[in-house]
Amino acid sequence: MRTEKLGSAARRMWFAADATGESVDPAPFRVLIRVRREPDDQQRRRIAEAGARVHTTAGNVLTASLSPAGLGRLTELDCVDYVELAEPLHPEQGTGAPDE
Repeated sequence: MRTEKLGSAARRMWFAADATGESVDPAPFRVLIRVRREPDDQQRRRIAEAGARVHTTAGNVLTASLSPAGLGRLTELDCVDYVELAEPLHPEQGTGAPDE
């Protein structure tokens, strides 16, 4: 596991699982994967072999589903620069325009 490739949310999930000795939730979760350059067929195959099911690709960024067990294998790939959980965006409280 190369934790330096993990974003903050992915790192929190990994350390929480490591502290308990098991995954917080064994169900697949969505991730964003940044690779060194636009992935070729060989890189796509290696990412799939690590356990990621790629959904979309935009340049050198991929969205994928991944089981917690695959996270460590994914970070070991040389072509992978960064992995972060794809979290839904929620509006923050108190950031809207004030009522007039």
